[in-house]
Amino acid sequence: MMFFPAPRIAIGLSAAVSLIALQVTAANAFDPTGNEVADAFLSVLDAQEGTVESYGSVSESGNAVTIQQLVIKDENDKDTSVTIASTVLTGGEFLDNGRLKLESLGLEKLDLNADDGGMSLETMSVTGLVLPSAKESAANASPVSPGYKTFDVKNIQVRDEDGKIADIQAISSSIDSMDGDLPTAGSFSLSGATIDVNELEVEEAKSLKDLGYETLTLDVSASGRWDPEAAIINIPELKIDAKDAASLSLALSLGGVTREVVEQLEEKSEKPEEAMALLQNVTVINAKIRLDDETLTGRILDQEAQKAGVEVPVYVAGLTGSLPLMLGMLQNKELEGQVAQAVTEFLTTPGSLQVVAAPATPVPFSQVMGTAMLAPQMIPQILSVGITANQ
Repeated sequence: MMFFPAPRIAIGLSAAVSLIALQVTAANAFDPTGNEVADAFLSVLDAQEGTVESYGSVSESGNAVTIQQLVIKDENDKDTSVTIASTVLTGGEFLDNGRLKLESLGLEKLDLNADDGGMSLETMSVTGLVLPSAKESAANASPVSPGYKTFDVKNIQVRDEDGKIADIQAISSSIDSMDGDLPTAGSFSLSGATIDVNELEVEEAKSLKDLGYETLTLDVSASGRWDPEAAIINIPELKIDAKDAASLSLALSLGGVTREVVEQLEEKSEKPEEAMALLQNVTVINAKIRLDDETLTGRILDQEAQKAGVEVPVYVAGLTGSLPLMLGMLQNKELEGQVAQAVTEFLTTPGSLQVVAAPATPVPFSQVMGTAMLAPQMIPQILSVGITANQ
């Protein structure tokens, strides 16, 4: 739960490796290889939106089974296909419940091609992978997530019909501890995601170009730990770092996260309204949001000052001068003073801006949401919010 309509490239990748959201049928469209581990794996890939069209040689050495030149087609679009140069299944064993467990799965040179673009990756490695049983496949059910221990992908390229959109150096994820079938600790990271702003078609792309960004490089990292006995989740940091722009990080502790809540959230994952109802008794223990600026704030201020036809210091003085009027809605003089001081410091000398919520006692989500609807100005008070700059 604490670890992530999809674009075609994502559908193709999940169909190709079927690691987390496994949606499979019982029928096999491929010719059996004669190796039970390879056949079980190919049955998983023979998914609802994908069909194993062909494979090259299948060989076995020790406890490793290698499938060469695997080709998977999209049943709904014959122009979409996935090819995997080499697939290595190590330490395959069938569990008592019929699931296939692999010590590791290794892929080399995966290519997804479609009429509107595609993607490729150099290598992918997964350890502790558990795939569904034949019975689960027939019932269109997948194993309890996460179904793996570690997941690492290197050198990914994403493209549209006109060419490359983004490069990603690496993606990794790990499940560090479990409570039965439920993960209790894990981490995720994405590094070196370089996006060509000129290739983006969304409105935000124009804004980025206006600010002088031709490319944007992102790193994302997160970790979390859940204590089922104490019913507490701690997320020490979830960070998005945009090079030469700014980084945004979040830290969060939640209470009331029992096994029952986690299990029901798993069941309601495709029913957002019902899932939200389960969070009514979850509590906010503390939270922190921090923005560390590099050049983004300066670029925005330069742009807006130019539009207004004034120098940046004059523009900033105008903004900060209007803060008392805007902050009156908080109806909290102490907080108004904190916000005015912090925002003035940040806009005058952009560095960092940090908001901390540290209530004396945990606050239920139900109270937060009720207050947000009826008296939003009271949110800072019930969460004991404070704000600082450049610290």
